[in-house]
Amino acid sequence: MTKIIFSLFLALALFACDSKSTSSKNPQMESKLAIANESIAQLQGLWISEPYLKDIETSKSIYSSRDYRTKVQGFTLDAKNLQTDSAFLEGFTPHEIGYSSPIKYDSVKGKFINDLARLSDFPAFSDPFELDYDGNKHLKMYFSQTKTFDEYRKVDTDLQSELRKILIAGKYKTTTVPAEIQFDKDGKVRNFKDFKYYELITDFGEGIEYDAILFFKTVEGGNWVDGEIYHFKVVPNGLQLQLLKPNWETMEHIISKEILALQRK
Repeated sequence: MTKIIFSLFLALALFACDSKSTSSKNPQMESKLAIANESIAQLQGLWISEPYLKDIETSKSIYSSRDYRTKVQGFTLDAKNLQTDSAFLEGFTPHEIGYSSPIKYDSVKGKFINDLARLSDFPAFSDPFELDYDGNKHLKMYFSQTKTFDEYRKVDTDLQSELRKILIAGKYKTTTVPAEIQFDKDGKVRNFKDFKYYELITDFGEGIEYDAILFFKTVEGGNWVDGEIYHFKVVPNGLQLQLLKPNWETMEHIISKEILALQRK
């Protein structure tokens, strides 16, 4: 009986030691995985060119800031995708998407870098780069060969909402009825004619080479031809709107001389 009890005790002791050894057999690897997971959580989301946003904040004009001075206007990073062996950065310009690059986590550098082994499938980014995150919504794409970098800012929602917040969103008063108009950063319009939704033009062309707003009568929005277009100018304490009379055949549009002045409340 004593031998049986001793044998059971020895087996339990060996099992406990083995479990402890398994759970902490590679604390360095566990630490690196924790750092990688934290980095992924911080990188998740939409990143927009910092020079582009800064220029718009300063000039109050999208059109004059259209040369965003970075490799792409912006890109997105998806947390689930970053945890795979086929991770990528999905970039875009004002004209199109598809400016992507394969990336992978470098445990030695403690950051994501572009995956040179898969570079042939993503020709938009041909030079090696590293993603340096400052922990405060700013990220530098560092190009080691040229020792230069592009800087991007993380935005909370989408590009349209960010630009509306910078330029347009707010309450305004007019000398006409109704006395108060409101433009929200999510695109909702209140008390301006019968419009329900608005967007800012960010991809210029088709004869529109100036700052312009598209107003729609439905919250779904639509194409340029579906809305009413106004040239806009942000002025101290307000906004000036001029109705556009478009000609989509000749692309020669006429901007009304009549100015609707809106004063911020």
